[in-house]
Amino acid sequence: MRACARWCWGCGGLPLRSGILLILIPSFILALQLMVVGPLLPAAPGEGVGDPQEFAFSVISIEPERNPRPRGSPSMRPGLQEEDAERKEGEQAYEDENEMHSRQTGPRKLDLQAWASDEPSFTAELNRIITFITRPQLSCPIVLSPGETKASQPPADPPRWLLCAEDWLLPAADTLCVAYSFSMDGGDADFLKTVSGLRCEVHSFDPSNSKVSGGHLGNSLVSNHDDRGVVHQHKMWLEWRAPKRRKQKTRGNRGSVSQTLADIMAALGHHTVHFLYADLLSAEWRVFQNWIESETLQSVHHIVATVHLQWAGFEVGGTNEEVLRYWFSVLQGLQASGLQLVHSSAGEGGSVLKQTVEHVHSSYTLSWANTRR
Repeated sequence: MRACARWCWGCGGLPLRSGILLILIPSFILALQLMVVGPLLPAAPGEGVGDPQEFAFSVISIEPERNPRPRGSPSMRPGLQEEDAERKEGEQAYEDENEMHSRQTGPRKLDLQAWASDEPSFTAELNRIITFITRPQLSCPIVLSPGETKASQPPADPPRWLLCAEDWLLPAADTLCVAYSFSMDGGDADFLKTVSGLRCEVHSFDPSNSKVSGGHLGNSLVSNHDDRGVVHQHKMWLEWRAPKRRKQKTRGNRGSVSQTLADIMAALGHHTVHFLYADLLSAEWRVFQNWIESETLQSVHHIVATVHLQWAGFEVGGTNEEVLRYWFSVLQGLQASGLQLVHSSAGEGGSVLKQTVEHVHSSYTLSWANTRR
């Protein structure tokens, strides 16, 4: 019996050790499968939370998103989907006020000029700016001065500005010139009189004009000016960034009260502006930069503009030396775009960036002619 017990199990004739193995092997295989497959299965809710040794899995679905609205619930109210689409469109159209440089979408960028000396110097930077804006580069044999409606020789007294008039001495009957004026202090009265005398199509832009409904270029006041021409008045101003627009459902959409020069020209159907006057109250530096980078200056023939030096200007920052370097870079960009200085007139005041400087004025009115037109 002992021999049978040692060699037999359940009278099957198999060795006892082999019988034990038959019992242990299936259990071992089952355990091995659980060890391999187990981690691939998601844990039950509440298990393994916070255990750093556990694996975490998430399910990613690439199926189209289904309507989360429960079946049978009321439909979205009329117009809500359109409003949501407009809201998203408006969010994309609006741009961050602090990201000025990213808003410049022109085909070129303003080239920052090298320092005037080996190291940043207020005196060196200012001297080259004053030299640049007080030395005319182009001489016009026949000019128009403020208030004049007929071409003449340069006046004896230094005028505030001059326009090269050789192309408009005897304008043909079918020749139409276009003139823009941007001013809020009434200082453009003589300019309006002069260009109206040339029978130009004249547009005056002033955001403070209470007689004109704002924003939309179609809402303009047309008035006779000195019985010589017609002046279209718009309650609008120049912008140096891409304008912010939002669709309006209501009629009479007036749009933005500020537009870039290129957008204004496009809205009015003008491919060329022959005479442009601008006194932008220290916004001129960024506006000039926009004209350079957008290459709008290729469509402008003559410019009369006042530059202000008493403070850095709108959205212009940095040390005094950096501001002066930026100003000179803008002036160089105007010249590179084809503008040649015809005349320079000093304004009142004697401070530059809030510093009193001898023999330097706080503003200068500059007259340019585009030699690449």
